[in-house]
Amino acid sequence: MPRRIAVVDMGSNTLKFSITEVDGSGSERVIHAHAETVRLGAGVAATGSIDPERFDRALDALLDYESIALSFNVEACIGVATAALRMASNGADLLDRIERTTGWSVNVISGEEEAQLAFDGLARSLPEGLDCLLVDIGGGSTELIKVVNRNLIASESIDIGSGTLADRCFTADPPGLPAVLDALRMAKEELSGSTVMPHAEAARVVLSGGNGQFLKAFMDWSAVAIPFTPQRFRDVLPVIASIESENLARHLDIAQERARMLPAGAAIALAVIERTRPLTIEAAPSGIRGSLVARWLANHP
Repeated sequence: MPRRIAVVDMGSNTLKFSITEVDGSGSERVIHAHAETVRLGAGVAATGSIDPERFDRALDALLDYESIALSFNVEACIGVATAALRMASNGADLLDRIERTTGWSVNVISGEEEAQLAFDGLARSLPEGLDCLLVDIGGGSTELIKVVNRNLIASESIDIGSGTLADRCFTADPPGLPAVLDALRMAKEELSGSTVMPHAEAARVVLSGGNGQFLKAFMDWSAVAIPFTPQRFRDVLPVIASIESENLARHLDIAQERARMLPAGAAIALAVIERTRPLTIEAAPSGIRGSLVARWLANHP
């Protein structure tokens, strides 16, 4: 009989929920998925705490997801929380509310654990014999993972993400090129202290997660038509800086609040690309939820 596991990744920008079905042969498929742009990380860098309204929105979303999960007869509802809850003074309060009022088992993970999960979820899809740098740009942090022949060599978590950077730099919609260039400058400053980057020269940079996939879709848009290459990536900044978030959200089919932060994600991606000078760049989905399913199944045969 197939087994079903519900997973939630509570990121600083988005709550990502999915249900995975595993058959007797071990083959997996996602049978339901949803994402909610709650922005738990909004303002955390400035105030030190999660806004009460976003606190409640996260709980409401988890209760909705639990109801859906139970309708699919899942064995477990498991999840992780990342940068926003790591940084927020009331992060423990949110975890306590989750434990008391929902059926979710959610753990706050470190940046290093986040990098490991991101790697584990994508390792099988990476090319053999080719070095690469995985870059997972989240809302509150960016994970850098150096990979050699499908092996994790070094990783770190940098305290800058598309949400925190947008909050610091953008005061208008669209943000305008000066604001996006300011975001690029800040991203380069934060990355200058990286311990992985000086040794991360790689033939390929893989931008994993929503920021990478949305940037790829944006550059593929016929109205933009910029090749997704290291040599042309800088060209995206003046274009994305000039588009209102409502229009960007409509084209990419994402929440408007999520679209507002995408230019900051582009700034972080460009900072990495200009530092490492890869031959190619790629976009890939986040591997975190897949890794959580695999770990749960390994511990519950």
